[in-house]
Amino acid sequence: MRSARITPTLYFGQPGRQMQALPWPTGGIDKPYERQTFDFLTGSGLHQVSSLSVGSRPYTINWASMHIDTFTKIDQYRVGANGPGPFVLIDPSAPNLLPANVSAPTGVTSLQIPDFILPTGGAGQGSIGQNVLPQYIHRGAGWASLRWIFNSTPDATCILIPAPQFRNWFGHPVIAGLPYAFSSWVTVDGTVETNASVSVRLGWLDKTGVELSESSGTVTAVTGWTQLSVIATAPANAVYAVPRWVLGGATMAVGGALFIDEALWEQDNVVNTWAVGSGIRPVEIVALGETVPFDGRFRTSTQMTLRELAK
Repeated sequence: MRSARITPTLYFGQPGRQMQALPWPTGGIDKPYERQTFDFLTGSGLHQVSSLSVGSRPYTINWASMHIDTFTKIDQYRVGANGPGPFVLIDPSAPNLLPANVSAPTGVTSLQIPDFILPTGGAGQGSIGQNVLPQYIHRGAGWASLRWIFNSTPDATCILIPAPQFRNWFGHPVIAGLPYAFSSWVTVDGTVETNASVSVRLGWLDKTGVELSESSGTVTAVTGWTQLSVIATAPANAVYAVPRWVLGGATMAVGGALFIDEALWEQDNVVNTWAVGSGIRPVEIVALGETVPFDGRFRTSTQMTLRELAK
């Protein structure tokens, strides 16, 4: 089951500066995922097809009509009056705000870096890598999960986070006052380690990256596949969220491992069915079209085109 989104409102702007609330586009959003694909014809007449591991989206956002005051809120970004960008579009229709390779851990690029970070660092925080053994993959159709293994004595508290989705961001952009849910399936290796205490959490940061507070889910003794979750409202002055997996090091044996799959971060007050992530990527305005009707206080057939940028 999937809930109706609580706030069907688009947010556009720059994290840490004013984010403009835009009405839901009555003409819909076109957002195809584009990934370069190559077809090589061999000497024997066969085709070898390959594609890049990642791609990007153009967004075409359509409004049947909007007031001129709303239109000018967008237009000031187009002309550069609010700085050079890049900007961010927070789309509440996205079922998972994490990047694809985090939502399906290491299932897209086969690499844990740069999408995952052990922020504390040191041998006691363990090491991360890809797992392809089916017993440690929760998704029936999945072929990989993330392995968090401890080859030396774990620290008292071990933390794993998904990396920010843009180099100038301290976390993942949020809107203060809206509810967010973070969930994930985890399990232990079952041989070296059979019972580890784990929780998922949301750290809330201000525009300078200073942590305001942390919301924690229940600390759970994980003995097999277990879904962990935390649901919280972004506090006042929160600009970024940092989803976290937190492991109690005293409960993890040396040589033991935790496996992580189906990470889901969403703008909602319930945990929905897992979906692959589309992420929150930086964007730039490519075009902004308008039609002026007889009543000049409005704009009709307004269309904004955005393009996702690389990190």
